[in-house]
Amino acid sequence: MRPVLAVLGFTSVIAQVVLIREFVAVFYGNELSLGLILATWLFWVALGSWSTGRFAERLQPGVRSYVISWGLIALLLPSAIVLIRSLRIILDITPGLMIGFGAMAWSIAVILAPLCLILGFQFTLGSRLLARQGGTVGHAYVLEGIGAAVGGALFSFLLVKYLNPIQIAVGLGAVNLMAGYWAFGLPSLRHASEERVRWQRTVLFLCGVLLAVVAVPLGALLNQATLSWQWGEVLFSQDSIYGRLTITSRDSQRVFFENGLLMFETQGTFPEEVAHFPLLEHPEPKSVLLIGGGASGTLREILKHPVQDVQYVELDPLLIQAAMVHLPAQDRVPFEDPRAAIAYEDGRLYVTETDRHFDVVIVDLPEPSTGQLNRFYTQEFFREVRGILKDGGVFSLGLPSAENYLSPEMRHRNGGVYHSLRSVFPSVVVLPGEHNFFLASDRPLSSDHLLLADRLTERGIETRWVNAAYLEYVFTTDRFALTLSGLEDIGPVRLNQDLQPICYYYDMALWLSRFYSNLRGLYYTASLLNVWWLAAPLLILAVIVRRFRGAVIPTVIGLTGFTEMTISMVVLLGFQALRGYVYHEVALITAAFMVGTASGGTLMNKLVSRSLGQKRIGHRAVFMSLQGAIFVYALSLPILLLASKVLPFPDLLFPLLALTAGFLGGMEFPLAVELTKGSVSRTAGLIYGTDLAGACFGALLSSTLLVPILGIPQTCVALALLAVVGLVLLSM
Repeated sequence: MRPVLAVLGFTSVIAQVVLIREFVAVFYGNELSLGLILATWLFWVALGSWSTGRFAERLQPGVRSYVISWGLIALLLPSAIVLIRSLRIILDITPGLMIGFGAMAWSIAVILAPLCLILGFQFTLGSRLLARQGGTVGHAYVLEGIGAAVGGALFSFLLVKYLNPIQIAVGLGAVNLMAGYWAFGLPSLRHASEERVRWQRTVLFLCGVLLAVVAVPLGALLNQATLSWQWGEVLFSQDSIYGRLTITSRDSQRVFFENGLLMFETQGTFPEEVAHFPLLEHPEPKSVLLIGGGASGTLREILKHPVQDVQYVELDPLLIQAAMVHLPAQDRVPFEDPRAAIAYEDGRLYVTETDRHFDVVIVDLPEPSTGQLNRFYTQEFFREVRGILKDGGVFSLGLPSAENYLSPEMRHRNGGVYHSLRSVFPSVVVLPGEHNFFLASDRPLSSDHLLLADRLTERGIETRWVNAAYLEYVFTTDRFALTLSGLEDIGPVRLNQDLQPICYYYDMALWLSRFYSNLRGLYYTASLLNVWWLAAPLLILAVIVRRFRGAVIPTVIGLTGFTEMTISMVVLLGFQALRGYVYHEVALITAAFMVGTASGGTLMNKLVSRSLGQKRIGHRAVFMSLQGAIFVYALSLPILLLASKVLPFPDLLFPLLALTAGFLGGMEFPLAVELTKGSVSRTAGLIYGTDLAGACFGALLSSTLLVPILGIPQTCVALALLAVVGLVLLSM
């Protein structure tokens, strides 16, 4: 039974990551949608676990029910992928357009429900079957954690590189059929007909082998077919470790999509604005750093200037590989120019580690819609950019805007970036239009359109859009002054910082306001949230729970689930903000958390059985000491994150932080089981379900409200307050 429970954790984590990536490839991949996906997943698993525990004795499910559930997973996971890829057809939404929040929420709930309910069912029933072999619920929790750690590492370092999502899903189905084969060998079936059991096991084994054999060719065929449903005239579609890149074609035009949203299209004029505004501001640009956007045509426009070298930094090598094959011949020429060099790494990490200095730095990236992108719009990043600019150098970035009217959400997002930029650079110019371009320097910038037009002529640059007439329009229109005044006058100013990423909260509010404009006031009020606003609700919670003694342990374990999930999000976001996006390191952080969970659970299982004795008061005292440890750890976390800037091996710190968080949470689970009265099924369903329910709320709130609004330091204070509530409840 033990290997079967490890397979459950292995299956859960791989299925979760595969489906999250599929949803992101269809929906707008900001933290709100990601939080919604993860929260929905945890909710259904918690419900499946709780309902199985509640009705297990009445229904008397056994090994055959368990085996059937493994077979269902082999069918449901590939089916869920196909259904997700069909969503735009079902909802009749053109590729590249955003799907409304309501349609997103119900489709996520419906698609995830069958698979997640079965996963929750499997844990509770698996715990019951393990108990027949002398195991405990705590042992089941540890085994699942071990499987999850192995699955997360295997997916991140191997599967995602070499297999497409449907190949992974079919292969995982084969593993699950093998798990069913193994489960049929459990002692609880020995009373059944040996011949019948042998026949059933043989069928399962052969089905598993068949799926494993056909996983690669069948997965390749289904993957291409389902992508064609979604995109129609698809020229290229492939997953990298960073997302799904899709290229469509019509005649000679190529359109690039990343995770379902438009990146760029050829034959447009937008790259002219990105490149020429900052380069014309500099009297003699020789060296240029371009972060993102090179394949869209920005690199081509930069090379029209008499520059000597251009360093282009691109995170995803697949984008350049696909561009070199599928772009028209004239758009591939810039990549062969000897003045241009490409570095495949995170743009922010390049800025922090390079010893080079540049005349012009251009950031051509999407708006700060995620924590990953927000790192390029913070006060700290602007300081790092200023550090690599030569005297009189020019820095440029852009944000989507509007010609005539800036909504409150857009003003707060763009205004937050503007004020953060002004706090670092003494001279900032904002250009109006459907895209606001921010130009910054340590020396005064010119608003003289005649000077810029002369430079355009002197350099012999041929353009279709950015010409003398357009420069005159941009710098002399009334919108030039109105845009600047609109961004300056946004009320109380909150600077966008690494550990307080308020601008990606404003971006989420802007996105949501497109579907629910009546929420604008609520989102602005929420942006003023302070950590001490949480004190009263937490006090009320403690008073209510104290009246129901049976609810104390489940409530505390639910608060721990919330805390552990939020801490893991804080560590991941802190790593992105302070060290850059290094995929394998992020994978290591996730795997380290699961290793910590399994290790903590294993240690506490041994302590419970050997040294804590039989007195429940002893268990409760240890539980309280763990709550105290979580309190200290939460308050120390911001200091530990900042220490990564001065430690000799900073990248080792983040996995250790995740491992510690998982270790503390893993130690609490067996204690909660020991302190809860009831049968194995009911206890497993209740404790596992409440743990996941707390993690569900943590996933939804930490990345969408707590971290962006409160910032990481205040979020950690809020987690410390939750630990205090747990201490108060356990002291009853």
